[in-house]
Amino acid sequence: MSVKNDQQSQYKITQAYITSEGMGGEDESNRININSNIVELVFFENIEKPYISGQIVVTDDQGFVDGMGFSGTERLFIEIASEDKTLVPVMSRSFIMTSIDQVIKSSDQGKASVYMFTFMDEHAFVSKSMKISRTVTDTLEKEIQKICGQDLQKDIDISYLYPSVQNNMKVIIPYMNPLEACEWLRDRATTVNGCPLFLYASIHDTNLRLGSLDKMLEQDPWNDKLPYLFSPSNVQQTEAKSPLHRTFQVQTMRTSKLQNTLTQMMAGAVGSMYNNTNINTGQTSSVHYSVEKTIDKLEKSGIIPSEKEQNIYPVDFKLRDKKVSESNARIFHQITSTGVYGNYKSYHDEVKKDSFVNKLDNIGVRNMLLKNMFEVTVPGAGFIVSKASVGDIVTINTISDDNDPQTTEPFDGLRSGNFLIYNARHTFKNTRHDVVMSVCKLTRG
Repeated sequence: MSVKNDQQSQYKITQAYITSEGMGGEDESNRININSNIVELVFFENIEKPYISGQIVVTDDQGFVDGMGFSGTERLFIEIASEDKTLVPVMSRSFIMTSIDQVIKSSDQGKASVYMFTFMDEHAFVSKSMKISRTVTDTLEKEIQKICGQDLQKDIDISYLYPSVQNNMKVIIPYMNPLEACEWLRDRATTVNGCPLFLYASIHDTNLRLGSLDKMLEQDPWNDKLPYLFSPSNVQQTEAKSPLHRTFQVQTMRTSKLQNTLTQMMAGAVGSMYNNTNINTGQTSSVHYSVEKTIDKLEKSGIIPSEKEQNIYPVDFKLRDKKVSESNARIFHQITSTGVYGNYKSYHDEVKKDSFVNKLDNIGVRNMLLKNMFEVTVPGAGFIVSKASVGDIVTINTISDDNDPQTTEPFDGLRSGNFLIYNARHTFKNTRHDVVMSVCKLTRG
């Protein structure tokens, strides 16, 4: 049974218009107001992407799209407000419309069309328009902040960040886009726990966020007092629930290829070997990566409660009487040359052999997240009110499949607990707002 619009917390697009230099700039008289033409508005957030992108579907029975000579450089301004008496804006920002994805004639007479446009944050468009080449010597996270500030005029929120362990480095950025350079530096960085860094954006503010996975996982869930609940019977009886319960009712939960240890192994995220040949000394060093050592670090730092509760890898699994984490399912080989920058290390250099394993920690921990990922659809009201976003922690409870009336655990351990929000798709249609989020976790229950 579908959920009626009047049972959702309502939101209204209060302003929506298109401008461009070719139409005379952003002066109000030159705007094309599309507020009443919007069929659907979608925003995409992703912990791996330092910008917001999206799609907007509009109807045109006045020929304004053809009249403005759309070229993929127009600006779209959107303001969304809570639909109450005050109409207080909950989001207000502008984007660059990059293309027309689809055009469909929407009437038998052929006098109207439906257009689907794609758009992205302006700083992402700016980044694509330039290349930078420079030498950086500060910590990787500080250099990322400098690039975003100097080249893109974007501030960075580092409240989600633990510092990286990579230091005393000298790196030449080899003619990259600013955001591409930031991602290149980010991918080299790990914290003392072996956790990777993420540079991403939120629909709730215009700055960027730089966070480390371990700091993110230490957050309290933003909905800890009222977890989302998934029970098919409750979804079917949504009309009978109170508005607050409907807001925190999971509508759908899907997954595919869950717990794929084989894929994890083939990526080198269970057991692998890292070889480094130093052409300055002629020496080759080797270090073994084991996912069990990473799990041990995460446990000692309190990121996972205990080895028994982790949902990353079955530590007792063996093939031919040997733990897979002791084998080398993948071999990595890097060539470096120490001393190129004097006392500084280059991008791939390490002073100690064991420090090379930090690169594989980065790969291993990222694969841990992808191994336990669910797609969950919920009403969007909670996200707007709490300003929840990717990189935050959300609590979801799923009714257990155990029909035994004597069971003491009402919730499914695999699909319940605290999850990291990996990506989110916000869909505004009419006055309804839904969020489809991909969530993941490292523990059971």
